[in-house]
Amino acid sequence: MKHKMLIIFMAMFCAAFLNISCQYNSIHEYVEEQYFNGELNGNILVVKNDEVLYENSFGVAHPETKEPLTASHRFAIGSISKEFPGMATMQLYERGKLKLEDKISMYLEDLPSWASSITIQQLFKYTSGLPRVAWERYGENKITVTHELLLNDLKKVKALSFKPGTDYLYSNYNPILLIHIVEKVSGQSFEDYVTQNIFKPAKMTNSYFGKAVPWKNEVLPAHPFDQDNNLDAFRMDGLKFLMLFSAQDLYQYLYHLHSYQLLSKKSVKLLSEREGSQSPLGVLEWDDDQLEVHHHHGEQGNYESVIRYYPEEQLYIIILKNQKFFNVMDMADEIKDIVNQKTI
Repeated sequence: MKHKMLIIFMAMFCAAFLNISCQYNSIHEYVEEQYFNGELNGNILVVKNDEVLYENSFGVAHPETKEPLTASHRFAIGSISKEFPGMATMQLYERGKLKLEDKISMYLEDLPSWASSITIQQLFKYTSGLPRVAWERYGENKITVTHELLLNDLKKVKALSFKPGTDYLYSNYNPILLIHIVEKVSGQSFEDYVTQNIFKPAKMTNSYFGKAVPWKNEVLPAHPFDQDNNLDAFRMDGLKFLMLFSAQDLYQYLYHLHSYQLLSKKSVKLLSEREGSQSPLGVLEWDDDQLEVHHHHGEQGNYESVIRYYPEEQLYIIILKNQKFFNVMDMADEIKDIVNQKTI
């Protein structure tokens, strides 16, 4: 009985003082535990001071073939992919090709009259008043989502959810319209523009635009599946924002972004401004002119991802999963604690 009480006491002690005396001895010990507990199927990359502290793959790329995941596999990253329409638009702003206060009707002529009341900056901040995309209706009715379908549904919107600039609503229509503005201003497809102006300068050699979901002809995709090993049933075809990334490429992206090789610091700070829960870059916390953290979480079906950058520690944490357990943010927090414990 005394032995049992001692075990309970130690468990309570560890829960209360984990960051002092009961830390995991290594990142591998922690993430391996997550894997053996059945809560990790994906890739982990941790970089500090430009050196890889930890990189590993756990689980399979496909639940039926049991193809093991490797560092070369690519993942969809959900909301994190919205950084790229924002980045591309801001690059064009830096080059004097557009103004942030421009009304989107200057570039997109086939939208309803409400387009003349929305600015590019309001698309950035999700304050445009555009409604949410009907993802649930598409999924429930087993509709294959195409770019034309999304645009046609948007053109049927007669009234905005609120007057632009007066409220916040996270809607995928905002980055979708940014994509079209990039194409109109640059004269290139969004894929070509991003490949030439972001992927190549950032040395993202393994990332690319996918064509259709479920993946068929893509190179080394990590297929998303649920906890019963069923592949995602949602179907998409020809969407302009379907992108697949390796963990190493996302590190390269963060490194080049925050060394201000893709945008100036002023532009990054401007792009990170938010009126609600997030900006196109997710969540960037600033102390005056000093960046403290860049955090972005993304979901797409059973894909779940998180990217973190801590400038003071020069620490990057990237977690990509193709089986969702709603724990990537907790994992990133724990990994950061482990790294900090080792450097004390």
